[in-house]
Amino acid sequence: MPFQPRKFGSAVSLFHKSDGKQLSGEYSCPKRFWYERTAATGTAAHETIARALSNPEFRERLLRYGDRVNEPALPRSVVKAVFLEEYDREVGRRRVEWYKDADADGDVLDERIDMVHALLTQLHKHVAEVVLVEPAFVAPLGGYWLGGHIDLLYRPRSAPRRLAITDWKTGAAKPHEIELDHSWEAGVYSAAVAQGWFLPRDMVTIGTEAATGHAVASIGEHTVVNASRMLAEREALELACMDIAQDVEAAGVHDAGDAPWRRYGERVYAPGEFPTAIHYVHLADYVPYRKAGTKAVKRREDLDYYGYAQPVAKHKYTAGQQRGPAWLPVAMTEHDLPRLTSRLRAIIGMVRMGRFIEQIGEQCSRCAFRTVCLTSGYVATSGAEHDALERTLRAIPGAADDAADLGTD
Repeated sequence: MPFQPRKFGSAVSLFHKSDGKQLSGEYSCPKRFWYERTAATGTAAHETIARALSNPEFRERLLRYGDRVNEPALPRSVVKAVFLEEYDREVGRRRVEWYKDADADGDVLDERIDMVHALLTQLHKHVAEVVLVEPAFVAPLGGYWLGGHIDLLYRPRSAPRRLAITDWKTGAAKPHEIELDHSWEAGVYSAAVAQGWFLPRDMVTIGTEAATGHAVASIGEHTVVNASRMLAEREALELACMDIAQDVEAAGVHDAGDAPWRRYGERVYAPGEFPTAIHYVHLADYVPYRKAGTKAVKRREDLDYYGYAQPVAKHKYTAGQQRGPAWLPVAMTEHDLPRLTSRLRAIIGMVRMGRFIEQIGEQCSRCAFRTVCLTSGYVATSGAEHDALERTLRAIPGAADDAADLGTD
């Protein structure tokens, strides 16, 4: 379905947290948002974590690891084998986003495996029970519809009767505390837990198309074919989520507990509570230091992790030591939802008006759309000039599409 700006944020064109970052984040660019509106990405690290937490046997071992300090719940060799399998599947379909240069591939892969292995080994410190792994969700907020996927919905050790959410991040840089507390991830995901509906990932049936070998994902009345299993699965879940949004609108209900399941039955999950804990898990903290050194400790979660009452200029660390706490708390409560609604209204209003402002800067050098974007706007505006240029283009073989687009960006 082609993107329709005037329907953005509706039951047929859901708003995702990535849209907010693309339109208003530190490296945002509304024009790039327009170009890549239908794109989706995934990583082998996320898939490896999801497979471990979706396997009942492995999940039980991870959460009951507790006092067995002399052996990991899962050997690194097992994590590595699964990771490389997922990595090969990703590379076979599309570029993996963390690539920097060919010579660094081995180091990059080893670091990702270290991240996943350490996370799974220490998971029991934070998670008492896994509720849903990478479920899709749809949720109303301020007259708009939100959609997406949460990495993990769980019951935390600190409050095992409540719900918490977390987001795995493989990037090198930690976001500033202000960015964390006002992030689109925390806001959109929290709103979904408080007043939305979740579809478990395993509701999707996965098959293989005989002619191409592509993945075939099916749920309800929807079937999606894609070279990537993950993309096919996510698109199918997105369509099912839009079904729920339209069902809710048609029934005129406003409370998640009263929603008509209709096509998707009892497995549709409506938590109906604001999460008691929200964490951004900075997986790079799990990569051990290669050699000893010192560093400044200023962030609130780092101070807590190292046991300092106030910032220090030189904290000594040793080779092999974990780099930081990894689990970064997000200070957002249900009282912050009006602020999220206000931001959402501004963003969606801009898109529905068809205004996609360029953010020209250093980031353009890494943008896949820089050529077409940085040359847009050079169009003929007067009637005679436009008609003459159009006739010239139509006379050139292969330029019909250019002629058809003449006068537009």
